[in-house]
Amino acid sequence: MYPLGQLTALLKDKHFTGKLKAIALPIALQNLINFGINALDTIMLGRIGEVQLSGSALANQLSFMFLVISTGVASGCGVLVAQYWGAGNTQRVREVMSFMYRVVLAISLLFACMAFFVPYRVLGILTTDPEVIAQGVIYLRIMGVGFLFSGFTNSTISILRSTGTVKISVVVYSLSLLINFIGNYALIFGKFGFPAMGIAGAAIATVFARFWEVVIIAIYLFRYEKGIGFSPKDLFHTGEGIVGLYMTHSAPVLINEMLWSTANFILGIIIGRMGREFVAANSISGLMMQFAGIAIFGVSASAGTLVGNAIGAGDYQKARDYANGMLVVSGLMGLVAAAAILLIRQPLIAYYEISELARGYAEQMTLAVAGLVVFQSIALVSMMGTLRGGGDTRFVMLLDVVFIWGIAIPFGALAGLVLNWPVVLVYIILKSEDIFKTLAVLWRVPRGKWLRDITRS
Repeated sequence: MYPLGQLTALLKDKHFTGKLKAIALPIALQNLINFGINALDTIMLGRIGEVQLSGSALANQLSFMFLVISTGVASGCGVLVAQYWGAGNTQRVREVMSFMYRVVLAISLLFACMAFFVPYRVLGILTTDPEVIAQGVIYLRIMGVGFLFSGFTNSTISILRSTGTVKISVVVYSLSLLINFIGNYALIFGKFGFPAMGIAGAAIATVFARFWEVVIIAIYLFRYEKGIGFSPKDLFHTGEGIVGLYMTHSAPVLINEMLWSTANFILGIIIGRMGREFVAANSISGLMMQFAGIAIFGVSASAGTLVGNAIGAGDYQKARDYANGMLVVSGLMGLVAAAAILLIRQPLIAYYEISELARGYAEQMTLAVAGLVVFQSIALVSMMGTLRGGGDTRFVMLLDVVFIWGIAIPFGALAGLVLNWPVVLVYIILKSEDIFKTLAVLWRVPRGKWLRDITRS
């Protein structure tokens, strides 16, 4: 696949290793902080009970769908930005950002309206348990306000990442984690003179943290960031041809993320229909997946930036070398993540106040996660990093559509809702897409035919 001698030479490339560390390490730290933010609600509500934990988990299906779609818009724009940045064309970078903010705002308003006005319908699709729905509605209505904040923050950080600017995200999410932790502790359990609000307190604390994320990132973008030079007046200007470029090279990213997030929502329906115990266990195993993603997403972002910048600078051979090197790096990262999951899974599960049935499900599912994460690492770094950074967005979309819609959803629904197979087998089928994606990228990446120079379109 990739000769060891070539890999060794690449790892001696100071530009490669320097950029890899400069991008991956701050993003890994950012992901660690984000993991802490996302884990706070799950862990603290897990101390209250299974119903609250399941209600927040199902409500977060809509939150996750919003996050994926809004970030998908930014990731699509990031494909353009990475290459324009490599070519030194900052004017086009600003024009792409202006277009991105308009689309993200529209999506944020749509999801906020869904969360506030039709939460019962949303959660009624996911489960028939009235107690879980009642708790989820409380959480979702409050979280809807946060969509208006997180859309701006996440999209801005995604674009800055495409230019190699990642340290600000650590500052933003560190403060968010601190605010969320204090707010959760005070409002969920009734500390520091506040009433014990349970699941509502968790949502309020999260939204308050999201508000301060926006304040910090806006101050940085408009006052301190000098490389791009984006200013408020740029919000009203979209350059010639940007929409056409987006539709040609980046729209597949958005379509990809929409289909993938919708598919995950459907997977949530399958899990929700199999009982609150499966929902609670899936929330815990999902936390393990997020934990594994701490370093994996950092390497993925590095791959996209390195490959995209090299293509924009016209150094196509270097882009191919980076892509092949990332295949090996991602495999090693997957093995490290698997070992970490095996190390912490039992102490984490023991912390939760859940039924013995849910605990048994969680033990089986987190063990499955340890095996699946190796495939997830290779697939994610190659697809979301290398292939997207190289402009091969249509192929990435094809993989997602075929494997999640053609295999995971239909066979998972059959196994779980019709054949009533054991929960762990259903879970593996629902998460099997990364196995097939890995086989596909191991065939695609070394051939080098994925390289697309968008800046010369």
